Amino acid sequence: MINTPLHKYASVACDVLSPEAYAYIVGGAGREGCIARNEGGWSEILLSPEPMQDMTGLSSAISIQGTKVDFPCFVAPMAFQKLAHPEGERAMAVGAASQGAGFVLSCQTSVAPAEVAAGPFWFQLYLQNDPVATVSLVQTAIASGASALIVTIDAPVNGIRNREQEAGFVLPEGIRPVLMDGLPIPAKPTDPVVSRGQTAPVWDDLARLCRHSPIPVFGKGVMSVETGKRALDAGCAGLIVSNHGGRVLDGLPATASVLPSIRRAFAEATLLVDGGIRCGEDMFRAIALGADAVLVGRPVYFALALDGARGVATCLRRLRDEFLATMILCGTPTVADITADHLYRNA
Repeated sequence: MINTPLHKYASVACDVLSPEAYAYIVGGAGREGCIARNEGGWSEILLSPEPMQDMTGLSSAISIQGTKVDFPCFVAPMAFQKLAHPEGERAMAVGAASQGAGFVLSCQTSVAPAEVAAGPFWFQLYLQNDPVATVSLVQTAIASGASALIVTIDAPVNGIRNREQEAGFVLPEGIRPVLMDGLPIPAKPTDPVVSRGQTAPVWDDLARLCRHSPIPVFGKGVMSVETGKRALDAGCAGLIVSNHGGRVLDGLPATASVLPSIRRAFAEATLLVDGGIRCGEDMFRAIALGADAVLVGRPVYFALALDGARGVATCLRRLRDEFLATMILCGTPTVADITADHLYRNA
C-alpha cells in the first residue's frame, strides 16, 4: 500500500470492505456525475513552474484560525468510520496527527469524541431541530478538545444515493451515531423527506450559533458568492467551498470551478475547499486558486480500511510528499508563495 497513489485507494479497499459499506463510502448522489467533475476539475488545471528558485527555508506548514498543521490538509468529516476499521475515528485521528494533518470529527462519529482526540480537532456540526440538542453537541465537542466548529449548511436532507440504495446499506449492529445518545428523539414523521425539509435550519440559526460560540465557526457547503456572503454575514470565521463530495446533489459544478470566484469576492476570508483532491498537485492547484487549505475525504477513509491508523498515515504522508515535491518543482518555498501565477494560461 505504501506505493499506492490516492486515486487508487478505492479499488484496493474494495476487497476488504463489505459491498454495502463500500457502496456507502464510495457512492454519491444520482448518477455520480458530480464526483467525476470534482476529480476531473483539478486535473484540467495545468501548472506553470518557475525553476531555479532559492528554496531556502522550504516549508509546507501553515496556521489557520490558530490551528497549526505541517501541510495545508485536513481530514474531512466522514460518518461512521467503524465501517472501515474497529477503531474508527480514533485510528483516523491518530493517523492524521502522526503526519501533522488537521482532523475534522463528524457529528455522526461512531466513537465518542473523548475517545478520539489525538490532539486539537475541529468538529463538524449539523444544526439540530431542537436548539438544546445543538448546544449539547457543541458543549460535548468543546469539552473533548474541539477548537473550531464546521457547520454543514448544504445537507438538511440526504441526497438520493442510487448506489447506496441498490446495495441495501444499513448500519451494522454496533455502529451508531454515538453523539445522538441522550438527545431528544423526535416523533417519526409519515414523510421523512418533507418533514426534514420543513424543519431545516435557516440563516438565523447559524447566526445564533456564531454569536454564542466560544470557538471559530466555519460554514461548509459554500458553492456561490451569495451563499458565502450569507455565511460571513451570519458571523462565520471562514468558509469551506464544498459540494459534499457529490453526495447531496449530482448536478453541481466541481469545487475547482467555483473556488476562484469565491476567493475574488472575499479576498481576506479564511477559505478551505474539498471535493476530489487526489494528489499533491491537486492541493497545489487549490492553493493557487485561492484556498488556504484543503480537506481530503474518501482516500483516507479507504486507507483506514486497509491498515487502520498506519494506513491513514501512509496515505497522508504520500500526499504531503507530493505537495512538497510540487512546491519545489514550481519554485515556491512556502505555501504563501503559491499564487495563480503558477497556473498555466493558454493565450
